[in-house]
Amino acid sequence: MFKCLFSLLMIFSTSSLYGEKETLTVYTHTAFMSASYGPGLPLKEAFEKTCNCEIKYVTLDTIPLAINRLNIEGEKTRADLVLGLENIGLDVSRIDKLVPYASHCLAFVYDSQKIPNPPQTLDDLVNSSYPIILQDPRTSITGFGFLVWMKKAYGDQAIEKWRTLASHVLTFTKGWTEAFALFKRGAAPIVFSYTADALYNELAKGNSHIKAIHFPEGHLCSPIFAGKIRTTSHSKLADQFMDFLLSQEAQSLIATHGWIYPVDNNIPEAWLKAKNYLPPPPWISYSPEEIMDSKKIWIQEWVNGLIT
Repeated sequence: MFKCLFSLLMIFSTSSLYGEKETLTVYTHTAFMSASYGPGLPLKEAFEKTCNCEIKYVTLDTIPLAINRLNIEGEKTRADLVLGLENIGLDVSRIDKLVPYASHCLAFVYDSQKIPNPPQTLDDLVNSSYPIILQDPRTSITGFGFLVWMKKAYGDQAIEKWRTLASHVLTFTKGWTEAFALFKRGAAPIVFSYTADALYNELAKGNSHIKAIHFPEGHLCSPIFAGKIRTTSHSKLADQFMDFLLSQEAQSLIATHGWIYPVDNNIPEAWLKAKNYLPPPPWISYSPEEIMDSKKIWIQEWVNGLIT
């Protein structure tokens, strides 16, 4: 009996001495984990050096799908954080705390070797004949962002504009990753994406022919958030990771690996060029509450515009 008691004491003492690693479960999306343009793995490696912990990523194709999974799991979810949230039509009712760590602006990106004279306005693009790759607004945050953009630009005429645009849409992909992969393979000369794609191609790939179109009607720009799940059992560690995301080290990784605009201005010198890739004002303004209230209606309008 004393041997058993001694053995148990030794186990607890050893565990207390060395400490078991605390695991932080983070839901995110495919692009965040990309080896080419995602900051996920560098951020994990850097943060784990600061704590006796492990970051466990659970990767979904898109952020809306991550939110759907979170809502299905409900109180039983093991998620502690979600990375890559935006305030464009996402249900964040299970989120306890939001911290913005970056931002981006949506834009049409084109290959200037194939289109030397791109459309100069949104109306020009809608009425053009260029094959375009878009994302499905039901599953993609970029796809829904363009849906909001169309509604803000055209109001009640949005359905008619969708009908015109649909005549030269090559496909609606489930998410941004699939759309940009098709664009890179040359499936179409224009894809709906982000302004920073041009910066990524110039700095990381040495390609200056991939460019973003800046429309005078304005662009949709959005902060990107980390969200702490209300039911997390690792609240302190989640807060530490969110604080880490705002550190200069993490902000530099977000800029140079994620190719999105960090919130910290003290970023690598090469990224100072990033401001040249931001669309000039005006930026399209929107109310997150308005978008959530109208989301189902706008998506149904989109469906009607495509099938009628």
